[in-house]
Amino acid sequence: MRATRGLTLLEVVVAVAVLALGVVSLQRLIGRSVATIADDTRLTRAMLAARAVLAETALATPEPGHVTGERDGLRFERDVRPTPHPALREVRVRVGDGPRDRGACELVEVMRVHAP
Repeated sequence: MRATRGLTLLEVVVAVAVLALGVVSLQRLIGRSVATIADDTRLTRAMLAARAVLAETALATPEPGHVTGERDGLRFERDVRPTPHPALREVRVRVGDGPRDRGACELVEVMRVHAP
């Protein structure tokens, strides 16, 4: 009887395959994590810009209408609509990266009309 020492070729191939599978899985996981962080950053910027537009609107509630513009490198749309109550306005702000982006963030708030 011969004593077996070391690994057979089949055991080495299986070990390399398992290791390769682990490396590929880790690479995909890191790639997804980076994409998620970038997406979260974009959404956070859009949320901050939308809140800034709402804050400016709250200082002097405008008449009903539609306004577009740019803030912090992001495009925004602001719609002000009347409500059944004459002292309130519905303000809807959408912020996105570009003209085709329908809005990375959308905020809606009802604001009181300031008396002159």
